[in-house]
Amino acid sequence: MQTITIPKRLMPFQAMVTPHLKAKMISYLIGEKVEPSYQEYLSLAKALHTGDVEMDHLIKWVILKPHQHRQYFETALYQGLDHLPHEIPELTHFFDIVQAKPSWYDQKKIDQALEFTYRLGVNNSFILRDLALMTGYLYPGFNQPLILTGALKKYAGKRLAETNKWWIDITEPHAFERFNAGFTSTIYVRFIHALVRYHLSQSEKWDAKTWGTPINQYDQAMTNIAFSGVVLIGIRALGIFPNQEEKESFLHFWKYAGWLMGIDEKWLVDQEYQGWKLMYWMRFAHPQADESSRALGSSLSKEPFERQYRYFPLLQQKLAYRQHLQLTQFFIGRNKMQSLGLKPRSASWFAYYLLIKNVLLYTGAKKSKRLDHFLRHHGRTMQKVGLEFYQEQSKQLASMHQ
Repeated sequence: MQTITIPKRLMPFQAMVTPHLKAKMISYLIGEKVEPSYQEYLSLAKALHTGDVEMDHLIKWVILKPHQHRQYFETALYQGLDHLPHEIPELTHFFDIVQAKPSWYDQKKIDQALEFTYRLGVNNSFILRDLALMTGYLYPGFNQPLILTGALKKYAGKRLAETNKWWIDITEPHAFERFNAGFTSTIYVRFIHALVRYHLSQSEKWDAKTWGTPINQYDQAMTNIAFSGVVLIGIRALGIFPNQEEKESFLHFWKYAGWLMGIDEKWLVDQEYQGWKLMYWMRFAHPQADESSRALGSSLSKEPFERQYRYFPLLQQKLAYRQHLQLTQFFIGRNKMQSLGLKPRSASWFAYYLLIKNVLLYTGAKKSKRLDHFLRHHGRTMQKVGLEFYQEQSKQLASMHQ
């Protein structure tokens, strides 16, 4: 019988099932208990100790001859197995898995999700940055790999550019076709995650008894939910109310993106309530905000000053700095702002402006095809503008798309 080790970061089972007002409210909304069963608790503990089985296996092969084997991997990724000098069983096995779409994959839903994503425009970017990312920094388990790999010292703009480039890649039409950028960049990021996981696991600095496995299954699943379930929560707060079809297609898109990234299907969600349940568990799977939270929160808050605006750069940098802080306060509140080392704002004026603007625009778009068309095309254009703020950093991302 397998023994499951409980990492120190995860609170005892009794603490997770002790009744809380928040748990009762969420349980009422989703129609089932949000607290885990004991079997779910053990599954969560196991996920904290589990990486990406298939890619981790491949990394062990790469490490045998790092330079040559990495070249073989990149050849297989960007050009195909036929371009290798000879058959390599490890690569054949891995790519046979990721090239085959899972049985539940639905291209129609993927296409619908893209149209929905484009209509969200910059609202999607605001939510990912000022709600999802800032909230993630409150949970130190996510921050540990950043600390030990030195990423805390990297400019926040560069980290955002890397994430934004990947996000743009996977939200292009036909992005997940075998040799298109959405597919290759996702597998490349998955490879880097496994490489970091391997090296941190070998390091004496990594405290496995406390944190479990670096970039583990649960933390990856929650990152995936940040791009999906958290966005659905955030857009409602900003006055955009998706219908059932839009919600289901959006979640389906991110379910496949998560699957391609190496997340086990048991941690991928089909319905919004499933994500809420996993998000509730997060408060018990991480200690409270610490110095890493404040360092990352402060760094991200100052990111606008790294942007390369064409006109009146200093004025626009200061304006963006204030707008993002107001949005963060609107989403997470003053107390959590302080936990991130951020000074609370007098009011979240920019958030209120977006709320009123979105209610008018998106309500009108339901009655006007012309307005709906404008939101979709203008929205996508504005999503791509974000990368232009980090021109130099964007040039350095070419290794993802050879």
